Amino acid sequence: MTTKVSSRYDVVIVGGGHNGLVAAAYLARAGRRVLVLERLARVGGAAVSARVFPGVDARLSRYSYLVSLLPRQVVRDLGLRLDLRRRRISSYTPTLRDGKPTGLLVDAADPGRTRESFRSLTGSDREWQAWQRFYGMTAEVARRVF
Repeated sequence: MTTKVSSRYDVVIVGGGHNGLVAAAYLARAGRRVLVLERLARVGGAAVSARVFPGVDARLSRYSYLVSLLPRQVVRDLGLRLDLRRRRISSYTPTLRDGKPTGLLVDAADPGRTRESFRSLTGSDREWQAWQRFYGMTAEVARRVF
C-alpha cells in the first residue's frame, strides 16, 4: 500500500496494534496529523485473526476475547460496525493429571458444569470457590471502571 508521507506530524504512534489504532483514530478526529508506525506487514495487533492450523480453513485470534472488553463508547465514537456474539465455552485449559490428559472447562452457560470441572481436576470445591470470589472482585472493579 502506498501512502503519502508528510514530513510533519503532530503525533507519531509506534505500534499499529488495536490500542494504537484507536488512539490514532481519536487524535485524527480531533484534527491532529497522525503517523502510525508498525513493524509488521499488517496492523491490528492482538485483534488480528490468522490461520493457525495448516490445512484447516479456520481463522482464530489468540486474544479475541479482548474484543468483549472494548468499551461501547469507543464503538460509538468511532462509528464501528461491530456485532459481538457470546461464546458458551469461555475456555478449556488442557493439562496432564497422573500422566493422563485432562483439563479445566469453563462453561459460561452452565456454572454447575464448570464447578464439576474444577472438582474433577482439583479434588475439591476449594479452587472453584476461590475462582468465584476472584471473578466477583474483578466484576466489581470492571463495573466501577466502566
